[in-house]
Amino acid sequence: MARKPQKLELTAESPKILNAIRDSASPEYQNLVPVADDTIYSLREIGGVIMTYQPIRNEFLNALINRIANVIVSSRMYYNPWSFFKRGLLEFGETTEEIFVNLASPHQFSPAKAEQEVFKRVIPDVKSAFHSMNYQKFYKQTISNDMLKQAFLSWEGVTDLIGRITDSIYTGANQDEFIVMKYMIQRAYLDGNIKTIETKAIAADTVKSITAQAKALSNTLTFLNSQYNQAGVSTSSNKSDQIVIMDTIADATLDVELLAGAFNLPYADLLAQRVMIDSFSETDDERLALIFDGDASYVPFTLEEKQKLQNIQMGVFDRDWFMIFDNLQEFTEIYNPEGLYWNYFLHVWKTFSYSPFQNAVLLVSTTPDPAQPRIDKVILTPTEATANKGDTVNFTQQ
Repeated sequence: MARKPQKLELTAESPKILNAIRDSASPEYQNLVPVADDTIYSLREIGGVIMTYQPIRNEFLNALINRIANVIVSSRMYYNPWSFFKRGLLEFGETTEEIFVNLASPHQFSPAKAEQEVFKRVIPDVKSAFHSMNYQKFYKQTISNDMLKQAFLSWEGVTDLIGRITDSIYTGANQDEFIVMKYMIQRAYLDGNIKTIETKAIAADTVKSITAQAKALSNTLTFLNSQYNQAGVSTSSNKSDQIVIMDTIADATLDVELLAGAFNLPYADLLAQRVMIDSFSETDDERLALIFDGDASYVPFTLEEKQKLQNIQMGVFDRDWFMIFDNLQEFTEIYNPEGLYWNYFLHVWKTFSYSPFQNAVLLVSTTPDPAQPRIDKVILTPTEATANKGDTVNFTQQ
């Protein structure tokens, strides 16, 4: 079973951090490195010892990263705003099986038939989907001796050192996770693997009609229905499990209080179940190409597909539609004695998939976007032509 890691917080001050490293260090480190106090003299004395002896320097930096970095970064790095969709950490194995048992069929009571059919088998309609690890990436950053020396110029420098190493690594990993989750929705829509309902384009004069449509959809999803999931199984989504995804423009346009009424939720509860996306149609093609480099399953977006994505107005998803697991997250390092620098690596292995058994619906507009150029007529030259059967006439567009 997947488990969700706990988020840690760091409250220790820099001297306490250095002393915590010293307390758990080797006897050689404890003999050479003095106890830290609040003075700059103490900091520079410690820095002088650490920078003089290579083994001590390696032990200090490794302890700093491995013991504290993951804690400090919790207050610094950019978190994936959709991380709550994730199912947790799969510690063993690369594949998880999702099982769905469809509705049992009714049978007519008949004592006469019972004596003949009582031992007949009715095999349950069991469906399964397998979600396999399909994402293995690593992120890399370098820190040099000169950078380490700078850390000992002030107490803040010690913790800033951690920030330099970890911010870009963890932020990159979390941003890529969001980009891939967004890509999953976009590709599911374009491939026809997600239910769509036609609606009007979101604007000031369509707010009430779209809100009414959202209310009807939300109510419908609470009943067993086979129309709103890819596998066509009879399932439902409670109000508390329905997540509303809308882009920033839709969020600014729709009356949130009206939307809260549509989902029969208090205003505060809707805010917790409303997830924003920067845009359903905008894609970071350059980053996607890096993320999926060498992945045969990746399909880049065409211009026509990007235009089609502009039709998505909002989405209503069951909380369990995303099947995303962390398989591995490991931070490691290596020292290059020739170049006098450390390389730090964050390996992230994940499972990105979505459930065919859970409800997911996109409200899609077929109304032309007024911001896009519209062709009303085409003028050709010549305006008139006479031709016999088999002749060819060339026209030029003005």
